[in-house]
Amino acid sequence: MSKFFILIFMFSVFLLSCSSEKSGARISLENYLTNLKNEDFKMAYDIFSTNIKKNCKYEEFQKRASENFDAIKHSRLIYSGENNNKKNVNVEFLIKIDDNEINLFDMQIVDPYIDEETAKFILEDEKWSLDNLVWPIDSCEEIKQ
Repeated sequence: MSKFFILIFMFSVFLLSCSSEKSGARISLENYLTNLKNEDFKMAYDIFSTNIKKNCKYEEFQKRASENFDAIKHSRLIYSGENNNKKNVNVEFLIKIDDNEINLFDMQIVDPYIDEETAKFILEDEKWSLDNLVWPIDSCEEIKQ
């Protein structure tokens, strides 16, 4: 009889560990990237933290996003993991670009196979805000050639 309860307990623990929900930060990252792919740059920009918005004006962000849209359109991002505490979450993801669809010699794409990227989120006004610029818009300044 006790073996039966132990077996049910172990099965319950297994089910709980397999059914973990996406974190709020991961959902915010997915929304950011989906908005970029849909060319809704304003909605993507709205996910940024106040600090990023101070240092990166929307017009510059929109310009960088438009310049990098081919890379955005032909990319696949793979969730890798996350580290968190109560106020900060780092979401790690891998980037794969379909090189058959874009010109790999384009100067805008410095490294078409970035191994891993980390999106840093902070809790602002009870929502997860992206607190760093991540691929493919990792700078608001124009790249000098």
